[in-house]
Amino acid sequence: MRSRPKLLLILHRSPPTHGAGRVGDRIAQSRRLQEQFACRFITIDSSESIADIGRIRVGKLFAFVKLFGAVLWALVWFRPDRLYFTASVGSIAFYRDLLLSTLWKGYGLLTPLVCHYHYHTQGVKQLIASHRYHRRMLRFFVRGVKLILLAPELAGEFEQVEGIAGIAYLPNGIEDPLGEGEFEPMVAKRLEQSEPMRVLYLAHMMYEKGYDRVLQLAKQTQREAIVYHFAGSWGSAVEEQRFVEQVRREGLEASVCYHGFVSGEAKATLLREAHLLCYPTRNDAFPLTLLEALAYGLPILATEQGAIGSIVGREGGCVVSDASRLSEALQEAYHRWRSEPMASACRRRYAEHFTLEVFESTLLNVLQ
Repeated sequence: MRSRPKLLLILHRSPPTHGAGRVGDRIAQSRRLQEQFACRFITIDSSESIADIGRIRVGKLFAFVKLFGAVLWALVWFRPDRLYFTASVGSIAFYRDLLLSTLWKGYGLLTPLVCHYHYHTQGVKQLIASHRYHRRMLRFFVRGVKLILLAPELAGEFEQVEGIAGIAYLPNGIEDPLGEGEFEPMVAKRLEQSEPMRVLYLAHMMYEKGYDRVLQLAKQTQREAIVYHFAGSWGSAVEEQRFVEQVRREGLEASVCYHGFVSGEAKATLLREAHLLCYPTRNDAFPLTLLEALAYGLPILATEQGAIGSIVGREGGCVVSDASRLSEALQEAYHRWRSEPMASACRRRYAEHFTLEVFESTLLNVLQ
């Protein structure tokens, strides 16, 4: 019997809870992956919270030393045939990844090693533009490596980078949150309670994610029967104070409700009861929140960023290129989006493209 190929996976896992961490959790839990490969997992543990990402502190130095040692030990004693690595594009994290890559590049000189870098975000173009040497260092980093990107829309990030061995596309997938027979009764109950319209913002409360744009939308539609529900952790105390002050200044107390960070049943309840997910982000590649919305049959109103257009598609809602059109798009779809056919179209889009089974099958094809 032929032995399974050895696969070393160096990846983010929760906490903190962000897109790359949640995908890493699912990869680590994949039985199909571990049936096909002899797996060894190493967690990239550098940030304690969302607000901690991108900051420099002494604890991160110790975490890097620990990570460096763990990778070196695995290469020497596990001796993998393949390597999967969750790559980052922030300048600090990029230097960390660059130093780590010297380990498996050196290992690859002694024994064959197929490397896959999985990018969960965009920002490579900005990284190259931020310093004249970054393009050269990035070229070294990805030389001979097979990239895993979330969607074809993100391939342009690497158009200035030479030496890549190939690019594969792996859309994220999530576990189905609904049991058999749950969808139709949930939608019927949602539509029975059609007034006021419930618009949900479900993301980290950060400027980059566009929570302030939703507040502007609440101001523009203040006379309509619409309540805006916000849920997510704060990026900083300054942003929290700014949110509170804007709600009070604009007199939005009656139409805005903040739920804090939610998970589990509290999160599921918001998704079940909402009529629309609003996601006017400024910088995103492939937000998992959109997949959750589609799974619950929830139409999406979002701004064009990364692969958001290909996630939502024609049947999943509306994606606008200009945030100033959010109010217009919402008004146009005010009644149409609160319908059973719209909910069914969203649910069908999830089932065809973004289930965990589809994700696992594509991942296995890429790694094999």
